[in-house]
Amino acid sequence: MLSDGGGPLTQVRLAWRRNILLRLGFGIFLAVAISTAIYTTYVMQTLRSEAEQNLRERAERLAAVLSQALARPLFDMNSAAVSSVVDASGATPEVLVLRVLAPNGAELASYVSPMKEPVASIRVRREIQFSDARRVYPVGAIDLSYSRQQMDTDLNRQIFNTVAANLLLAMGIVLSIFIVGRRAARPFADIRVALEKLTRGETDIKLSGIGREDQVGRLSDAVLRFRDTLTRLRDAERELRDLNAELEQRISARTGELTRSTQQARDSQAKLQTIVDTALDAVVRMDLDGRIVGWNRQAEVIFGWRRDEALGLELDKTIIPPRFRYEHKRGMQRYLTGAGSGVLDTRIEVYALRRDGEEFPIELSITQVKTEERDSFEFCAFIRDISERREREQKLVTANVMAEAASIAKSEFLANMSHEIRTPMSAVIGMAYLALRTDLTARQHDYVSKIHRAALTLLGIINDILDFSKIEAGRLEVEAIPFALEDVLAHVHSVTAQRAADKRLAYVTDVAPGVPRYLVGDPLRLGQVLINLVNNAVKFTLEGQLELRCALQGALADGKVVLRFSVHDTGIGMTPPQKARLFRAFSQANGSTTRQYGGTGLGLSISQQLVRLMGGNIEVQTEVDRGSTFHFDLPFALSDAAALSLQAALHQGPANEVTADAGVRRTARVLLAEDSVDNQEVTRELLQLQGLDVEVVADGREAVDRLMRAGPRAYDLVLMDLSMPVLDGHEATRLLRADNRFSELPIIAVTSHALSGVQARCLEEGMQDFVTKPIDPQRLYSVLSRWLGMSMKVIPPRPPLPEAVVDVADARKALRELAALVGEFSGESQEYFERARPALTTLLPLELMVRLDHHMGQYEFEAAAGLLAQAIKETT
Repeated sequence: MLSDGGGPLTQVRLAWRRNILLRLGFGIFLAVAISTAIYTTYVMQTLRSEAEQNLRERAERLAAVLSQALARPLFDMNSAAVSSVVDASGATPEVLVLRVLAPNGAELASYVSPMKEPVASIRVRREIQFSDARRVYPVGAIDLSYSRQQMDTDLNRQIFNTVAANLLLAMGIVLSIFIVGRRAARPFADIRVALEKLTRGETDIKLSGIGREDQVGRLSDAVLRFRDTLTRLRDAERELRDLNAELEQRISARTGELTRSTQQARDSQAKLQTIVDTALDAVVRMDLDGRIVGWNRQAEVIFGWRRDEALGLELDKTIIPPRFRYEHKRGMQRYLTGAGSGVLDTRIEVYALRRDGEEFPIELSITQVKTEERDSFEFCAFIRDISERREREQKLVTANVMAEAASIAKSEFLANMSHEIRTPMSAVIGMAYLALRTDLTARQHDYVSKIHRAALTLLGIINDILDFSKIEAGRLEVEAIPFALEDVLAHVHSVTAQRAADKRLAYVTDVAPGVPRYLVGDPLRLGQVLINLVNNAVKFTLEGQLELRCALQGALADGKVVLRFSVHDTGIGMTPPQKARLFRAFSQANGSTTRQYGGTGLGLSISQQLVRLMGGNIEVQTEVDRGSTFHFDLPFALSDAAALSLQAALHQGPANEVTADAGVRRTARVLLAEDSVDNQEVTRELLQLQGLDVEVVADGREAVDRLMRAGPRAYDLVLMDLSMPVLDGHEATRLLRADNRFSELPIIAVTSHALSGVQARCLEEGMQDFVTKPIDPQRLYSVLSRWLGMSMKVIPPRPPLPEAVVDVADARKALRELAALVGEFSGESQEYFERARPALTTLLPLELMVRLDHHMGQYEFEAAAGLLAQAIKETT
């Protein structure tokens, strides 16, 4: 066991119980320590919040500056400029990580501080946007990590200093209490001694009257109070010195912080100025008085003023043209009076003034920036010289105008070529058609038939070339009209069956169950594609069969159905290289002029383009010596019989068809306006075959004059050629329709132009229908039946007369007539051939001309022409 004085802990406990000064000092020390801790915590939290806020504001300002500096390089995708800005930002010691991100989050550039130890940081992310006069484009983002190390170091140092000062203060106070207590205990000791002396009877005590209210006690109290007062004065002086020392220490620390902050602000301003100087745009700052207070290096380059020259000058007299200065001053006054401005924070294009007086276009963006002074701000303008861009835009506009002019010229050229080529072709085909309806021998019939077939083949080639040109020009369009699928397939079969029969090929047309009968689409183009594919299959099939099939492939969500059309043959097939170039224009599997099969190489290319316009794509499965299968899928909307009937009624016109024999029907009078003598004769013969009364005029002016003289009931119908001298068919129709007397007279357009848009133009001008050259008798008679209300049938060619019953004189007479007819056509059409020859040379490449020549040889056009020439010579 420990005795009362045996251990330190026991001694402390005894001192604690016996010594009131110890308890008093400890209590005061504890109170001071708690107060110091609370005060220090509050002050440090306040300082930390202010420091973090200042640090975050600095990081935000840096991020804003970087966003402005990076907006244009990111928009231009200038990775070098982006990297330069990022590297320049790395010079800031507080920057730990800087990443420039694309709009999709991909990292474009980055900077990572080489500091190895982990450091606390503040992270700032800012979106980067680039704006022009029309819209704002998000071009990326900045991810910035800003170091807290310096801030934390300063705060820790301040915490240490504050805690140390408060501890010293507490210790001083406790020490003072012990000193005062010890001195205050002396009178009690004197009293104790005095009492002991009194007990012993001693009277020589100095403070024997302490505690009493007599004069001695009051004197002792006075002495004690005086001594205590001196002690308190000394303590107060000591506290004052301590407080002065602490205050000096705080003032010194605050002064250091202000010095460091000022230096950092200067460094930041210098870095910001460096960034501004390296910007691609001119950056100009103006104060509220309109004077220039900021001028970067790009501004020196653009405007020609050095920085030291520009600073302090009035902005409007320096870079604003005189014609805009009044508007600038008015805008400043309105903004300063609180009326607002529509220019701030937007991009506009205006004109600026260089030092040499030259005006040039700029892209301008102005923003308001607060200054260090309270309630004060200035304007910062970002200026870009767009002279080169304006020049490029002007060149682009010029190029577009030239391209549009070239497109119009090409369209006009194609229209003229269509007219110049089809006009003589119309005479050739029409005369051959008429000759086949005369009494010919078998040999003569064979000659003229070959001429007729070869001319039709050449017409098909010309149509392919014009279709290809329209596809290249983007002027070929597809229709969406109701039609019966069986009519299209029947037409394809009727056109292609004879060629298959000539080669003794089995020809099968099959429509699978479930295929709708009535559809909405372009029956003409669908038939054109199928005819091309079937003819192609016939051409390359020597024996066996070919199949044309149609099947239901599926249905779409919008109510449309998808049909698959396929053409299969057992022909020669193709190799992979031949298949690869199958749909190229002017290309065939065997392109040499000695190939066995003819063709221009345009048919499949045009077919592919047409199918794509209708929403599909032609695909091929082929194997050498095993045949080929061409197929494509097309979407069609469903129609019904009522819609198809309505479509047919719209095409039929107002007249009712009357079935009658030529001998008993009413004779109708037709006025033919045609400038070509050959086509006049062909058309007149075709009309007279139906018993019509035909009158011919050579141009639109004659047609208008004759109708004006004869009246609206003199003729039942007008066939109006569109391209005529003096007055063309378009203008003649407009003159007639301007007279109400001729509002009901049917006018049918006849033209060699095959380009899209001609038919629509004719209908808009008041023509009721449309017939193209070369004239198809069946088409012509169908149109005439519709508008004259008369039944007309195509008269089939007369069969050739047996050689035994043909008189030689009659044969010679017939051949002389045919030779005279051909000679008349040749002489009349010579000018057309002379005009068409250079145009064809320009329009058709040499390779295609060689193929056309070979293609015509395939159908023995030259042989037929030679035989006809020989027959003509024999008759003369």
